Amino acid sequence: MIYAMADIHGCFDVLQENMKRIKFDPEKDRLIFLGDYIDYGPQSGQVLRYLYDLQQEYGNERVIVLPGNHEAMLLEWLKIYRSPKRGAYSDYSEWLLTDSDAGFKCFRTLVSAQKFAEFEAAAKKGTADQCNRLAARMVEEECEDILRWLRKLPLFYETEDAIFVHAGVDEEAEDLWKFAASDDPCESIFLWKYPPTQGEFYKTVIAGHTGTGSKDLAGDRDFHDVYFDGASHYFIDGSVIYSGRIPILAYDEAKHAYYSIDPSGRKKKVRPYEKMH
Repeated sequence: MIYAMADIHGCFDVLQENMKRIKFDPEKDRLIFLGDYIDYGPQSGQVLRYLYDLQQEYGNERVIVLPGNHEAMLLEWLKIYRSPKRGAYSDYSEWLLTDSDAGFKCFRTLVSAQKFAEFEAAAKKGTADQCNRLAARMVEEECEDILRWLRKLPLFYETEDAIFVHAGVDEEAEDLWKFAASDDPCESIFLWKYPPTQGEFYKTVIAGHTGTGSKDLAGDRDFHDVYFDGASHYFIDGSVIYSGRIPILAYDEAKHAYYSIDPSGRKKKVRPYEKMH
């Protein structure tokens, strides 16, 4: 069985509950995580460390970890502020400022309590550039192994009849979709595609990135389960910050069947959204 989850966004406790429901068997199962592990929630650092340790324990053939656009933004911010000279301004220059609006929910989990206290003290009298450079240096020093791992993650995972990816693929390119995407994570359609595509494709696409209850999919603010378009697409971003849920998609390759694991741990076949309502 393949189990897939996406858009965890620092909600480590919800992830832990999901892992209990899955009852992962590394001898026969695969786990695929589709990105966006950080930001918004209170435990971004714990989520990253857990996934890193999980893959170290079981190997990257049993635990597949893909990046999301939020990881790409963090890495680009580090690239900007760890360079010897201040680079040109970009949207990613604002990562720390955006995090500060949420009380540094992500940054504070990437460094020790002592380092964060040092940062807070320095931030009271430093410039924005100085604060960003200090924070970037602290993250690099304390998360060296995690960052090295993040920078090497593959942008998609492919089986014989399915593509697992954070946001989506260029379906107009048909079977050349791998070559139609930029190699730069900050520009890659794999991490940033929006709006999502629905309808027939020659392979099944499993993605996160767009909330399943959003106007682009179910159009139902109370829907936070796996969304199936009835053709070739399954979307699994349950907007965990609002719903408290991370949908679990289970794929039985032998039966070519897709299931959702409900909060009680029961497996139910995924039906097209329109037929559910």
